[in-house]
Amino acid sequence: MMKAYLQRFNPTSGLIWYYAIQIQRDLLGRWQVIREWGRNGSPGTVRQAPFDSHAEAEAQMTDLVEQLTARGYHVVMREGMNPALAAFLEGERENDPDS
Repeated sequence: MMKAYLQRFNPTSGLIWYYAIQIQRDLLGRWQVIREWGRNGSPGTVRQAPFDSHAEAEAQMTDLVEQLTARGYHVVMREGMNPALAAFLEGERENDPDS
């Protein structure tokens, strides 16, 4: 699983906005980019986008992080998946007779 957590602080109002992005595999074996955003202290908005491969999902996540940093967000936390593990999981799905 890969995760990124970004924040943007408005010094005038004192508001902190957050944006969380993660990549997970769903029960059907597809990769999901799950995004959650909002203001600290309030419920956020959640959206999911399915992808056929981990590489596609990772590219989407990278693009989102770049767009957000261009809009003034700062990366607070980022953790990633070992590329070898991602390749193994992709191969596991290709060998799955149900997929």
